[in-house]
Amino acid sequence: MEVQTRHKKRTRVEILGLHQERYRKVRPVPAQPHKPWVRPPEFADGRDGTVDGENVQVPAQEPDIAELLRPRRPLNYVRSAVPTEAQFRTWDAPVQPADPQLLRVGLMGPPNAGKSAIMNAILDCPISAVSPKVNTTREGIRGVKTIGNTQLIFLDVPGIIPSHERITSRELVSKAWVGYQECDLCLLIIDVVKRPNPEIFDVVRKICPKEDIAKAGLRFRMNALMEVDEDGRRELPERAMEMLPRSIPGTNPLSLKDEDRPPVTLVLNKIDKASEMRWVTSREREFKTHGQFDGIFYTSATKSNGIVKLLEHLKRRAKPRPWLYPSELLTTMSHTEQVKQVVNAYIFRRFNSDVPYKFEQQTVGWTPRLDGSLMIEHEIIVKDSVVARMVLGVRNTILQHMRQKVTETLTSLWGTPIDFRIWVRPLKQRLSKSDLAKIGDGKPDRVKAFMSRTSTKENIVR
Repeated sequence: MEVQTRHKKRTRVEILGLHQERYRKVRPVPAQPHKPWVRPPEFADGRDGTVDGENVQVPAQEPDIAELLRPRRPLNYVRSAVPTEAQFRTWDAPVQPADPQLLRVGLMGPPNAGKSAIMNAILDCPISAVSPKVNTTREGIRGVKTIGNTQLIFLDVPGIIPSHERITSRELVSKAWVGYQECDLCLLIIDVVKRPNPEIFDVVRKICPKEDIAKAGLRFRMNALMEVDEDGRRELPERAMEMLPRSIPGTNPLSLKDEDRPPVTLVLNKIDKASEMRWVTSREREFKTHGQFDGIFYTSATKSNGIVKLLEHLKRRAKPRPWLYPSELLTTMSHTEQVKQVVNAYIFRRFNSDVPYKFEQQTVGWTPRLDGSLMIEHEIIVKDSVVARMVLGVRNTILQHMRQKVTETLTSLWGTPIDFRIWVRPLKQRLSKSDLAKIGDGKPDRVKAFMSRTSTKENIVR
């Protein structure tokens, strides 16, 4: 054995030597004699050769701070708790301009009429979740638009008509009416493609009823009695009380308003989906037979058509009041609420049936990094493991796509690099029909082994 091993080693050395000689023949290298270093004549006396004969002083190079701070290996971050600044939104008192004007605008309409899309188009910022499903907006969302010395406050509320005969749907309708009571002007947003039901016409007759015959006659007489003063303004003369018909004792005959209702502006949305323009005009005539509106506008929230004219109308209706919010503020929602809105927008678009309505969310981590980015750790809570696997998708493809979309939206919304990480946590473990078919007889030991194997899949997705 020793003889064979030595023979093999000698053979390898010989082969390596042959290869080296063959390489020298193919690529010959000129022989260069080794020259030792010789001190130059100007340095013969140990000097640097300058005039004054001083020794050479090499300036010390300053170290690169960025190179010193660069980590030799990836950093490990410890999860930080969500700070109070991210959970609650605070702002300083606004700087009031000269002649400030303010208008509170309430967005009302049936479910899925495009109220949130209209507000996002006006603010030019996706702060409210938008999806094809009804009742995507579950709570009131405030948006702020500042144009010059005018501040417009928009209140996006759920649909004013219950979409289902459920307790939760009726609670959303009550929130919509609260928003109507707080506004100075109401935008009634209607989908021109969808045929309205009698319930929406009942709402129109309630919030903006048509003028009766007596009030119409009174208005006609008042317009006829108007006189132009020296400044060019039209005013009623002093003898107008004698020329108008007698009224009920204790009431003012010159008053045309019996209740303090905010004016209603009709907004016919989604005109880009209408096949012909005549259907839009017929929808306008249909609503005008049931109510009296302060103005009528055609809009398309997805293409931002008609938004400029609508904003000009709202600016003319603004009242001289001090501002409530700073000019740079877009919404009163906190950062964690904005994260939930962005996640809701994806979930409601991606999943069907009643699955999106049963999700719960919470932000569990808020970690600033040294490179200026922000790591947000979010958690989606579902009822069982079957729904969790449906949310994850095959090989976590759905959740990874959700993470990418939410990261892009938050980065463009806040102007800060965001690293969004998301979890799916089931409240309990449950077997689906396909799981039971795989197990077979359903013995307890097999069920336990299968549950432990599948529960490891519903973990974090980074």
